[in-house]
Amino acid sequence: MATIALDKIDTVSATAGKAASVATATPGFWRTLWNAVVDAQELRANTYVNGYLAHLTDGELSRLGMTRDQMIRRTRSMMTSL
Repeated sequence: MATIALDKIDTVSATAGKAASVATATPGFWRTLWNAVVDAQELRANTYVNGYLAHLTDGELSRLGMTRDQMIRRTRSMMTSL
């Protein structure tokens, strides 16, 4: 039968409290770098998709559930966010 030392529980909860306070701090260098890389790849993918959608006919766009005006607005909003 396993026993739990109560003094060990207090140190574990204190360590968990420190970890929670670190998690609310500003992101570090590597996290910021990772977020920038992910944002750049997301922008690249969106640019590729919008380029593909621009070559579709109105009938093909309607089968995808979007109009040409919606596609143009989506592309313009993406470009203004740069």
